[in-house]
Amino acid sequence: MNTPYSRLTRTRELTEPTRARKHLVRELTVQRDQLKAALENMPQGICMVDERGHLTVCNAHFLHMLQLPDDAFDKGKTFIDVLSHSPVFGGHVERQARPYATEYFEIVWSRSPANVQQLWFDDRVMSITHQPLATGGFIETFDDITELRQADARIAHMAMHDALTDLPNRALLRQRIEEALPHGDPAGCVLLYIDLDRFKNVNDTLGHAIGDALLQRVAARLTQQLPNGAMVARIGGDEFAVLMRDGIERDQVAMLAEQLICSVSDPYALEGHDIVIGTSVGIAIAPEDGDEWAALAKHADLALYEAKSAGRGCYRFFEVEMERSMQAQRALALELHQAIGRHEFELCYQPLVNLHPQRVNGFEALLRWRNPKRGIVAAGEFVPLAEELGLIVPIGEWVLRHACWRATRWPEPIRVSVNLSTAQFHGNGLVDVVASALRESGLAPHRLELEITESMMLDNTEAVLSVLHRLRRIGVSIAMDDFGTGYSSLSYLTMFPFDRIKIDQSFTRGINERPEAAAVIRAVTGICASLGIVCTAEGVETGTQLDFLSRAGCDEAQGYLFSRPRPEQEIARFLASWKPHELCPVPVLSETDAGSRTVQGDLS
Repeated sequence: MNTPYSRLTRTRELTEPTRARKHLVRELTVQRDQLKAALENMPQGICMVDERGHLTVCNAHFLHMLQLPDDAFDKGKTFIDVLSHSPVFGGHVERQARPYATEYFEIVWSRSPANVQQLWFDDRVMSITHQPLATGGFIETFDDITELRQADARIAHMAMHDALTDLPNRALLRQRIEEALPHGDPAGCVLLYIDLDRFKNVNDTLGHAIGDALLQRVAARLTQQLPNGAMVARIGGDEFAVLMRDGIERDQVAMLAEQLICSVSDPYALEGHDIVIGTSVGIAIAPEDGDEWAALAKHADLALYEAKSAGRGCYRFFEVEMERSMQAQRALALELHQAIGRHEFELCYQPLVNLHPQRVNGFEALLRWRNPKRGIVAAGEFVPLAEELGLIVPIGEWVLRHACWRATRWPEPIRVSVNLSTAQFHGNGLVDVVASALRESGLAPHRLELEITESMMLDNTEAVLSVLHRLRRIGVSIAMDDFGTGYSSLSYLTMFPFDRIKIDQSFTRGINERPEAAAVIRAVTGICASLGIVCTAEGVETGTQLDFLSRAGCDEAQGYLFSRPRPEQEIARFLASWKPHELCPVPVLSETDAGSRTVQGDLS
């Protein structure tokens, strides 16, 4: 019977499947929208191809990566049809002219998972993942990693290049040398080490900004001089290297070294400053000077050291004797370290003789090293090494204290003269050491004279002048040693009121041989007389030299004619037996001249 209840039940039976289907449709729609949203928000391009080769799914990133229009995807199109319209693969699907296209299609037709990174024609780098499906077909994922690869390339470049000049650095230089010197079959190459001369002075006086700009200009000049196939690298602060891997003759290498020296030494104009520097070059040639990186680099460095020792501004090829010499230097360095603790240093004293009238004004303290194996070692042999090792400061302090203590045993007003090293001017310790040496010894400040060389002024003029003025306030005298052998001695006489100028012995020895030496002496004595500076001539060995110096107006003399350097225990006997020199009569000066020069000599 068709009752209302039965009709209601039948209606429910009919509507419940409908509701389930509608719910299922809604769920599928939501899932589809979610999948679409997920696909569209992926940073990768993605597509799915069915077993018949038709493109079934792709996102916008896929189309954009392949430079396709937004409407390029049409269900039912084959994957190959879609790719044929892409500038990346289009026109190359059949003949596959591009190498990356060949590789890609080999992956597409394979049944194995794969991942490749490809450089496309437009310089994009793409990472492509191919994943076959169990039901047939496959999924392709395209990931644009161009920025990542560019970042990696920048990092790799920075690791192998100098940040300031963008030249290859030491690491890349080593890599190139190791490539040129394969183990067991060394190929020929030439390594030049280049060190700038006087660059530190530019940094100290003009600042690091100009120093950096100068390094960039030097790098550019070096690069311009290189032959084809050569490489220039910056391997340190002011150190560069040149590597040539092709066969090149020794005389050609020498010519290139000369060109590099001349090019670097030409003046630079930077921010209103005219800057002049120089360079020294050391050269090692493989395989004879080394068949591996370490040996070749060490020998180029030894040759550079030899070039700098020879006076800078030149080049030297490596020679086996250089290595022997360096080994000897290392042995000497070890003994020098030990000498301080073993108290092997001693002082000798050479008199400084006043000429008008003749009398001993003072003594110059000269350092000697009594080595148990080598005997007496002169300062000229070990002081440069002591400076290089950083030992000259404690040695110099010992000299100051010992010389002051010894001078207190000499009669007034005899002075003691002590040479200073450039290294002693670094920092603020020198003034305190001098003050302490005077205080502890009891020596009057006016009886201590400190000698500096002109090269010290070149290194850091302002800092050195500051220290000299502080020393002058203590009451000690300041002398410039080796006058006339530097770059601009006369200019320094206007910067600081030196008490004494010591004419270098090379001019004294040349009095009778070189007219220009005699002319320089006359000029210097005249300048000193005008400025009220005492003039001392070094290296006096003959009566003829003494006669010339006396007539030229020199105030004081020092040399073997009067005495060789004497040990400290002989000084008292020397003073007791001193008599005016009899080889050369001293001309009579006016009372005014004699008095002024005598007073200046006594006070110094």
